[in-house]
Amino acid sequence: MSATSHPDPDPDRLPKPGATGATDPSHGPAADDRLLRLVTPDRAAELTTASLGWPSLTLTPVQLAELELLLVGAFGPNPGYPAAQELAGVPVPILAVPAADAEPLAAGDTVALRDPEGVMIAALHVRTLLPAPAGSTVRLVGTLDGVRLPHHPDHPALRLTPDQLRAELRARGWTGPQVGAGAAWAVWADGLLHTADVGRIRALTRQGKRCVVLAPVGGADPADAGHHLRVRCLQAALDAVDAPLRPSEATLASEAVASDAIAAGAAGRRHEPGPDPYRRPGTGDHPPRHRSLLVLVPAVPSALLATPREPGMSATVLPPAGGTRHPLAPGPAGFEPAGFEPSGLEPSGFEPSGLEPAALSSAGPAPAGVAPAAIPLEPDGGAAGATPSANADAEVLARLTAQRAHLASSYGLSGSLIGPAIGAPGRQELASLLDAGGPIPAELTPPAVAAELARAIPPRSQRGLTIFFTGLSGSGKSTLAGLLVCRLLEQGGRRITLLDGDVVRAHLSQGLGFSRADRDLNVRRIGFVAAQVAGAGGTAVCAPIAPYARVRTQVREMVQAAGGGFVLVHVSTPLEVCEARDRKGLYAKARAGVIPAFTGVSDPYEQPTDADVTVDTAQLSGDEAVDRILDHLRVAGWLTPA
Repeated sequence: MSATSHPDPDPDRLPKPGATGATDPSHGPAADDRLLRLVTPDRAAELTTASLGWPSLTLTPVQLAELELLLVGAFGPNPGYPAAQELAGVPVPILAVPAADAEPLAAGDTVALRDPEGVMIAALHVRTLLPAPAGSTVRLVGTLDGVRLPHHPDHPALRLTPDQLRAELRARGWTGPQVGAGAAWAVWADGLLHTADVGRIRALTRQGKRCVVLAPVGGADPADAGHHLRVRCLQAALDAVDAPLRPSEATLASEAVASDAIAAGAAGRRHEPGPDPYRRPGTGDHPPRHRSLLVLVPAVPSALLATPREPGMSATVLPPAGGTRHPLAPGPAGFEPAGFEPSGLEPSGFEPSGLEPAALSSAGPAPAGVAPAAIPLEPDGGAAGATPSANADAEVLARLTAQRAHLASSYGLSGSLIGPAIGAPGRQELASLLDAGGPIPAELTPPAVAAELARAIPPRSQRGLTIFFTGLSGSGKSTLAGLLVCRLLEQGGRRITLLDGDVVRAHLSQGLGFSRADRDLNVRRIGFVAAQVAGAGGTAVCAPIAPYARVRTQVREMVQAAGGGFVLVHVSTPLEVCEARDRKGLYAKARAGVIPAFTGVSDPYEQPTDADVTVDTAQLSGDEAVDRILDHLRVAGWLTPA
């Protein structure tokens, strides 16, 4: 017996954007044609009981977000994972799982799809299994019975389903007599909204439109401070939408002045705006943020759509009729162009949604010492070594744009603006200002947004930091680390935690051996503790051998994801010097075969290629080496000048 709650559902059919029971998508669906697709409570209880005998899959944060989009009806009335990866030209969510997880499954099975806490979100009735683009994964195709939506403890008032947003638009009178005249438009905010973006929204409102800012937060960790910072910054930007407009602001309608301010050369004459079609007689002033609304949607943020590009690239504008322009085509007259650039930054804990190539959605390097999560989703460049072609960019943009257009329509919005306005700053520009602790000009970012950023991201001299020593046994790491801690404490201003390799082995990593797996685990444990210290604003000084580059990189990423800076110090003392010192007799035991897999003798030490500071204690005294490290910290801004 099928557990499907809809007769003959077909996940391979996707309704046209806006085709939800009303001619105008902004008017919303009829009462009997709601988009939300969940089974009845009785049916949910029945499925939950039956699921005890089913196989289960625990979804990743991105998979969970895409499942939520399916269950809220964003991709049609019959939720499921289709065989095609695009329906009607719109990329749709797919469910790809490791081949090992799919091995016991077969067509006709029912699988419980669970969140990381084990709660069943939906039942998947498997129709077939297909090889996924990545050879080690398998795609599951089938229909869904939604049991419940994923739980979000963060910002519940901002998380509206398409049904709820359509109802809110009707309640606010934002539906308009016809699509495009007064209907609300979507402004996608994959990153932050800066002064240029606010100006573009206000220009739209001067045309009588209302704007709904759709902020993709799919996969966000509710415990991630960067996620909450981004939401606060977006709220602050929308406060600026209703601030008095500057005389220099032009509008989409080519008005001379976009506000009640005095027009240039008008000799005291005030520009009188036209009647506001949304002001009801006798109701007085509008409530705060009456021209815009912020909604958090479970779409996965795209770094590609969050980064400004050169003026020749245009913001994607989807006409009211639902037609789609190529994302790189020139915009209509009067629209400020904005565009897109591939980036290597995704919010901490995120993974690619499948629409962007791995090179565009993997975590790439931030500017030296800047945590990727410090400025929420303000990318500054692609992953190391990634140089995707313009054609690849355009293809990815076209897919992202098509999906965003469809999602905006499913939320009842009549048009979309995608990508930052021209003039919006990128992450590196903001990072430089925040690192130095200087003010962010209002021409770049609204003062309220700048205040939120400055409050959350102190200058480097006040920011958490990890100083990570690496080198052979006997190279002088522990000696230098201890001396550096003393010098930092003498100077004052930083709270210091010393994580020496031998001390950590005796406590945090007691019981671990010296196999490669155990060594990696030991260094990762040190990195985890260091990340917690740096994330809380402290300074962690670490001195393990850390012989493997991959794990050192993982530690750097952990620390930066927590919001701390990372400085790698390579103590490059030659092997023969270290072996001659041999204070612990370890090299002698390794040469005698007593200690197997000893770094530098029978196991490799991978020389760092990304060290921030290199010191050789065979050439420098301890004080000289520490002075060199302190000089770097001052030049990089981690310490105030002496």
